[in-house]
Amino acid sequence: MKDKADIFSSEGHRKRIREKYISGGCAGWHDYELLELLLTYAIPRRDIKPIAKSLVEKFGSLNGVLDAEASELKSIKGIGENCIALLSIIKDIQKIYLQKRLDDKALVTSPKSACDYLMAELKGEKNEKIVVLFLNKGNRPVHTETVQEGTVDRAPLYPRKVVEKALKHHSTAIIVAHNHPGGSLRPSEDDKNITRLLQEALSPLDIKLLDHIIISEKGYFSFREEGLL
Repeated sequence: MKDKADIFSSEGHRKRIREKYISGGCAGWHDYELLELLLTYAIPRRDIKPIAKSLVEKFGSLNGVLDAEASELKSIKGIGENCIALLSIIKDIQKIYLQKRLDDKALVTSPKSACDYLMAELKGEKNEKIVVLFLNKGNRPVHTETVQEGTVDRAPLYPRKVVEKALKHHSTAIIVAHNHPGGSLRPSEDDKNITRLLQEALSPLDIKLLDHIIISEKGYFSFREEGLL
């Protein structure tokens, strides 16, 4: 059984972390300190610093922890269902917050603004995922949808499916984006071919393919900027 002094000590540490955050925010904190703060709400009466440091050591960063699968998190001693649920909730709420914040003022005027809009959907995904941004005449988003999820290095795109959804949402233009989990921003031959086929399918309907964007942890690649569209 834990010594009472240890319990009181850990409770005092938790209190200090929360007070530090309340009084000055968390700018400049180490990743393990941010995780400590979060874990105070999921792990009762226990020293959480070693757990937080173990998480960062295994996954490399706060982002790595939030992107980790539940099965991976369970391998860390002290991490149970409450912690896994909390970390998942934090990530999902962050994604919704970023998307809604952009929705309020979104006007897609460049590949960079499109990338900013779509980053919340694609960053940190372990497998390839294709997202389509449907736009109205004013280049404002009317709908964002994941149209395909695949494996770590492939996600097939079906032009007919995208065309049907563009018509459903009365879009005059679309932007396609997909991620490369491996980090490379170089488009594959499949990427180039499907972009051409999609453009050919949309053109007779006067729906523009404004861009095809590849997103990875290294940044983004725009077919439009590179003269491929």
